[in-house]
Amino acid sequence: MARMEFKCPKCKKLNRIVIMGDDSGKFPRTCVGCDSDLEIELTKQGKELRVILISDEINTNVAKVVPKDYKQYEGKVPEEKTAMVKIISLLIFTAALMGVMTGGLLFTVPDQYDGVEKIKIGIVVKNSTTTLENATILVDSQEISQTYFGNGSYDIFLKPGKYKIEVRVPLHKNCTMDVYIPLQDSNLSLVEINQGLEGVNQFTFNMQKGQGNTSLGENTYSLMLNWCPGIMFVFSLIGVWGAWVTYTLQSYKYAQIGAFFSILAMGFLVVGPILGFIALVLLPKIKNMFNRSF
Repeated sequence: MARMEFKCPKCKKLNRIVIMGDDSGKFPRTCVGCDSDLEIELTKQGKELRVILISDEINTNVAKVVPKDYKQYEGKVPEEKTAMVKIISLLIFTAALMGVMTGGLLFTVPDQYDGVEKIKIGIVVKNSTTTLENATILVDSQEISQTYFGNGSYDIFLKPGKYKIEVRVPLHKNCTMDVYIPLQDSNLSLVEINQGLEGVNQFTFNMQKGQGNTSLGENTYSLMLNWCPGIMFVFSLIGVWGAWVTYTLQSYKYAQIGAFFSILAMGFLVVGPILGFIALVLLPKIKNMFNRSF
């Protein structure tokens, strides 16, 4: 048994405690001067006491659990989600769903359209110094009839669809290009100069001297059909996830990410991005309702 003295951290009043055979541990006590609740900790050596106000310890633990940027909620906690949460979630989900539908439409675009008329396609053949005559044009490895108008300009007729166009000129490397010709009116051109639209119904082949083969890659429409569906599906999936995060109020920043990617999904070209943008603007109105801000 040992009698030990300690001072109250609050009023500095000298207190005494009798230790009955314990060499270490924590003991609750009340200050004789200010009635503060204290926790007395005896070290393992049994020679020192550490005194803590229980109210201070509680406040310290609370500070570690609750983030500093969270405001204390006032009022009754709502059991049901507000209409604004449901509206924003629906906007994000709809924008993402439109992205899935648009990607699906692009994925199912046919390689060639049957039952439509052929349209005039302009082919311009040149090298680094001049335009070229005597070019032979092949479409999908088949030579096609062509009309030469001078200045390296040739006209061929094709239905809208996907093709591999190859141009051969003596003393030059064979040059190929993968193109997709979209549905369009025949003779589509720039009004002021009466010239076809490059990459739409006119394609320019820059030939290189020598032997062998060169490739000019793909035109914009062909690249779009090859890559856009997959990208739109991924962005739409992130958007659907963002809609769920918003509806369940899991994370404000994740909800923002989901809304942003629902815009990038480009559902129905402009309709989806507009809905996603509206959701992104409305999200700050429900920021304080989320479980966490990260």
